[in-house]
Amino acid sequence: QFSASGRDVGALPEVANVDVRAQCANDFRAFCENYFPQTFTIAWSPDHLTVIARIEQAVLHGGLFAPAMPRASGKTTLAEIACLWAVLYGHREFVCLIGASEAHAAEMLDSLKAELEGNELLEADFPAVCVPIKKLDGIANRCAGQTCQGVRTHISWTTTEIVLPTIKGSAAAGAIVKTAGLTGRIRGMKF
Repeated sequence: QFSASGRDVGALPEVANVDVRAQCANDFRAFCENYFPQTFTIAWSPDHLTVIARIEQAVLHGGLFAPAMPRASGKTTLAEIACLWAVLYGHREFVCLIGASEAHAAEMLDSLKAELEGNELLEADFPAVCVPIKKLDGIANRCAGQTCQGVRTHISWTTTEIVLPTIKGSAAAGAIVKTAGLTGRIRGMKF
């Protein structure tokens, strides 16, 4: 049995790079470049910059758009990173990531999980999100009992959704990312 002391994530570290985190709060391009340097290794094309600007507009101010770019040009990666940006900064509390199929949606959610679990740059600057996730040690059953200094985190880590830990003072507290395939049930989605 997982003891109470093992369920508690303990005191969280301070944000390591306060200035970088603040710089990226309303700048999606800066977020991509600072927190995902191994993902975005080549210069942005004009099309990328247009898509980045449209994503930023939609996240910060609302709206919808469908980017059309060639295969393997980074559309999915930008969409995944945009979901993280939107929830980590508290720009959006509920994000739906839609894949071409249910299997593709599951792959995208796995990609987000990998970043939240293993991206050291994110962990350093978003400890209230990444540290509790890392403390699960990949065991989703630990979610129900996880606490932070004695208070339940209400984290969820399933095959179709992530509910970020509820930590006092975190802009991302309780934010939700759900996935669905293009032909799946999208309308009426709730948590």
